[in-house]
Amino acid sequence: MKFNVSLADFQKALLKNMPAIPRKSTLPVLEHLHFSLSGETLRIVSTDQDITIMTTIKVEGTEDGTVLVPGRKIGDLVRTMPTGSIEFNSNNSTYEIKLKTSTGKYSLRGLNPDEYLDIPELFSSEKADMEKVKEQQGVSSDKPGTIFFKRDEMSWLADKTHFAVSTDEFRPAMNGVLFQFRENYVNAVSTDSYRLVKAVIHPEKAAFPNEIDLIIPARAIELLRKVDSDVSMSIIETRGKVTHARFDVGDTVFITRLIDEKFPPYESVIPSNNELVATINQKDILSAITRIANCTSEHNNQIKMQIDKNSISVSGQDEESGTEGDEGITCDFNGNKITIGFNYKYLQDAISNIETSDENQAVLLTFSEPTRPVLIKPVAESQDLLMLLMPVRLS
Repeated sequence: MKFNVSLADFQKALLKNMPAIPRKSTLPVLEHLHFSLSGETLRIVSTDQDITIMTTIKVEGTEDGTVLVPGRKIGDLVRTMPTGSIEFNSNNSTYEIKLKTSTGKYSLRGLNPDEYLDIPELFSSEKADMEKVKEQQGVSSDKPGTIFFKRDEMSWLADKTHFAVSTDEFRPAMNGVLFQFRENYVNAVSTDSYRLVKAVIHPEKAAFPNEIDLIIPARAIELLRKVDSDVSMSIIETRGKVTHARFDVGDTVFITRLIDEKFPPYESVIPSNNELVATINQKDILSAITRIANCTSEHNNQIKMQIDKNSISVSGQDEESGTEGDEGITCDFNGNKITIGFNYKYLQDAISNIETSDENQAVLLTFSEPTRPVLIKPVAESQDLLMLLMPVRLS
């Protein structure tokens, strides 16, 4: 295999594949990138068996071939190279790899590409015709198929839900984001049992599959946060069962295994009778939380909020170090004084992820009782973004 390529393009392609390269694997072959050159097209594949990524780039190819390239090694090496171009040359018999730039020469030891894993989810599936998918938007179905998302729709759903995904390996159903396709809209929901986020999109022209629920793992959600173009999402079935999702984004495709678990019935924990409403300035409350956080215990991250008619007192203390702090901000509250405790990190995450189009940067906190779930929402009537947070018992 032999080709020349712009270093900038090569660096970008390698970077896209890095998330699927494990740091250390019981299968050393997974620590390699599968390079395949055909004409002017170089295809780069990486997988850790849960996520598979394939990126294609245009190169000046002079000799076709395939080789397995040490993933982290070439990624780290190419990332530090200066601008210009790079010549890649691998021996099809010994799999020795030679790299040449304007300033240096490098050698790597590759592997026989025949040792790579068979990935039917990738090589048996095909990239959807994006234009055709767009044309079909508006035709609903109760069967999995190909679904089109605009870049900002997909990245917004992923970005607003990623932080509330559970990391508890004993709760696998909550280790991802639930996507609920409901014909004319999509719900994206995440929870770790202490907090819950629900984000909804209502595209102007779209008819998604109806009554189809999928749990997309957290690592795939991180990739979806960073998409740089529109997305076509395809559902892959194995022996009649939905097992994977394929995402085509520009010249990159990645495939993720779906979480085969039942997501908790989250609707039942969203309160409908939170009649106490506090309207606060987003910037003011975040600034107060940030400062008081320095006075809290590292063991529980607990802060206390006393909410009155026109003010909120935010306080925290750390008995071990003897540190404490108390700060007041203005608010508009429709109830009598209430005292409530929070994990400040969870509260900070929730409030900072609210998008305020209101000129006063207002955010709503709604309550019923100090021990019941709190809803955090924008002032706008739209229910497209909702944050739920469980208070903590004050010690």
